[in-house]
Amino acid sequence: METKYINPDRLTGTWESINLTPTVIIYRDGEIYLLSIIHINETSKQASPATYEIQEDEEGFFINYNLRRMAIGYDAKLDILNLSLLGDYIRN
Repeated sequence: METKYINPDRLTGTWESINLTPTVIIYRDGEIYLLSIIHINETSKQASPATYEIQEDEEGFFINYNLRRMAIGYDAKLDILNLSLLGDYIRN
């Protein structure tokens, strides 16, 4: 994945997993960017979102997910989002 500066506006939108992991939505709320992971209960078919603030440090963008750091990568040429713990996503 691209390691250069990522404009967070390029990440906004709905992302579908290539690896059948939960759908992800990235959006802006004022000055912060949020990432929501949409879990679907297979029995009840109810959606259950979990929302995390996207943070940035010298290593790039990330969220704290289940007490672990999940790095966020983006390939601008292919328009593919990578979440280190969940895999690759394509824009929906």
